[in-house]
Amino acid sequence: MKERVFAFLLACGLCLATCGTAALAAEGETEATAAEAAEGELSDDIYSFQLKLDGDLYQFPMAYADFVAKGWTCVEDETMEISPNYYDSFRFTKGNLEVYAEVFNLGLNTVAASECMIGGMSIDHFQLEDAPETVVEFPKGVSLGVSTLDDVKAAWGEATDTYEGDSYTELTYEYDIYQTIELNFDVETGIMNGFDMENLTQEEGANDAAAAEVSGEPTEAVLAYEAPTELGDDVHSGIVDFAGNLYQLPTPVSVFLENGFQLKPEDCDPVVAGGDTGWFSMIKDGKEFRGLARNKDANATTIENCFVTSVDVDSYDSDFPLTLPGGITHHMSADELMPILETLNYEVSSDTDDYTYYNVQEKDNYDWGITIAVNKEENAVISIEYENR
Repeated sequence: MKERVFAFLLACGLCLATCGTAALAAEGETEATAAEAAEGELSDDIYSFQLKLDGDLYQFPMAYADFVAKGWTCVEDETMEISPNYYDSFRFTKGNLEVYAEVFNLGLNTVAASECMIGGMSIDHFQLEDAPETVVEFPKGVSLGVSTLDDVKAAWGEATDTYEGDSYTELTYEYDIYQTIELNFDVETGIMNGFDMENLTQEEGANDAAAAEVSGEPTEAVLAYEAPTELGDDVHSGIVDFAGNLYQLPTPVSVFLENGFQLKPEDCDPVVAGGDTGWFSMIKDGKEFRGLARNKDANATTIENCFVTSVDVDSYDSDFPLTLPGGITHHMSADELMPILETLNYEVSSDTDDYTYYNVQEKDNYDWGITIAVNKEENAVISIEYENR
C-alpha cells in the first residue's frame, strides 16, 4: 500500500479547533457552541476524508480506540488478529444505527483489531431506515439524505467514475489507490442515500521506530529448517542444487549467507512485516541473486530470517549452476530436456522465432512450478526458474 502524509491536514484541523474555542469563550458564547467548535469544522477539501456524523467530526484514518470512544460498539470479535497490510470490514452500532467500518493494519506486526486503525465507514439506505434521524455532512455542504446528484457535482466537480444502475447511481471520487469516496443516489428521487468513504493510508515513517527495535535473532521457523543431504529424483520436493549447495525451498536467507552469499544492503528490505515479503539481493562469485523472501512469522523480522521461495538462473546476469531433481540442468541441450519434460505436466507458454518457453505446473498446485526458456539457435536451456512456496 502507498503511504501518504496527512499530518498537515490533521494539524490544521487541531489548530482551527483550539483557536476557535478561545475566541468563542472570550465572546461569552454558550458552552454547547464552544464544545462544537472544539470538535473542529469540516475541511473544504473533499480529499481530507472527513465527515460529520450527528455533529461528531471523523478524520480517516483514525485510531480504533478514538472511533469507539465516540460511542460505537463493535458487533464483531475485536480480538480477531489482523496481519500487516491487511484489512477487514467490521460492523459497529450506536443507538439504532449500524455502520460498516474498515479496520486495517499497516504496522509491522500482527495485532488484534482493537489495536488497528479505522480507515473509513459506509452507510446504505437500509441502515438509515432504522435510524432516519441520522445526519451525515461532508465537505462543501454535501449531506446524506439531502443533497442530490446535481448538488454534489456542482460542489465537488465531475466524479472519477460514474455507475448507473437500475435503482441507483454511484459517483466515485478517487484520490489514489485505497483513497476513495463513493456516493449513492436513488434513481427516482436523485437524493444521496448511501456512501462509502475509504482512506487506508498512514503517515510516512510511521513504522520507523518499531523497525528499529526488530530483533535479528533467528525465528522458530528458521531454527526448524533442515538442509537436505541429497538432491533425489522427486522434482516436486523443493530441493535444488544451486550455486554449489543443496537447498530445500523455502530456505532462510541466512542459509544462503552461510554458504558464501553476501547481502547487498542497499538493495534489500532490512525489515519485513509479519507475513509479508521483502526484497533481497545477494552476491556470490561476482554474480547477483535477487528476489522476494517471505516472513513466515506473525511479527516483523529482518530479511535474513525470511524465506526464499524460488531460485532463478539465466545465461546473462545470474549464471549460477542449477540442477533440479530428475536431471533438469542449466545449459543442458533441448534434446536432453525434452525426454524429461515428457514425464511431467508441461505446456508451451510461448514460442517465438528465437525462444521457446515451457511451464511445468501440477493441477491445483499453484505453489509449485518450473519455467524454462530454450534458445533455439543454441538449442540449449538459457534460463530456469524453480518455485516452491
